[in-house]
Amino acid sequence: MVFKKIDKLLRKNNWYVARVKGSHYQYKHADYNYCITVPNHGKSDLSIGVLKNIEEKTGLSFR
Repeated sequence: MVFKKIDKLLRKNNWYVARVKGSHYQYKHADYNYCITVPNHGKSDLSIGVLKNIEEKTGLSFR
């Protein structure tokens, strides 16, 4: 799954971009006390490990 789809799903579920450093976007949610980091490497797919980590922290399912 590419960054654009992840970004769209996160924003739809009330996550917002807290800061950006280089190609890494950090998202926050009002209900959670932590940030999640999502790499933006253009059109290349995110690795399975990164997707699983994001799924665990957000409670969303990308598959």
